[in-house]
Amino acid sequence: MSNELNRIQSGKRMSQVVEVPAERTMLYFAGQIASDRTLDLEGQTRDILDKLDSLLAEAGSDRTKIVSAMIWLSDIRNRHAFNPIWDAWIPEGAAPARACVEARLAEASDLVEIQITAVK
Repeated sequence: MSNELNRIQSGKRMSQVVEVPAERTMLYFAGQIASDRTLDLEGQTRDILDKLDSLLAEAGSDRTKIVSAMIWLSDIRNRHAFNPIWDAWIPEGAAPARACVEARLAEASDLVEIQITAVK
């Protein structure tokens, strides 16, 4: 069996399915929020993505190995501001399965939270 991820119906932003070969090590990440909650949505998003880059590297992985992403926005209308930042962060051909929903986050100052699953 190939050690490569198989992305089905994949676009720039997301894939409908990501198949992971059984021999891959799965990495489950906690939901990440911005370190500086005074930032606007763009600032919080970039801060979270920087954190995810660091955590991926520490775990021996990278953005191309993200299998799925769950994104919670405090206001779903902000997806139009969020999506271009996300799109620029995801490498070409490596779009994960993804959901993006509105949710009441832990603190009123939290505008976005992102949780990913990746492989090593």
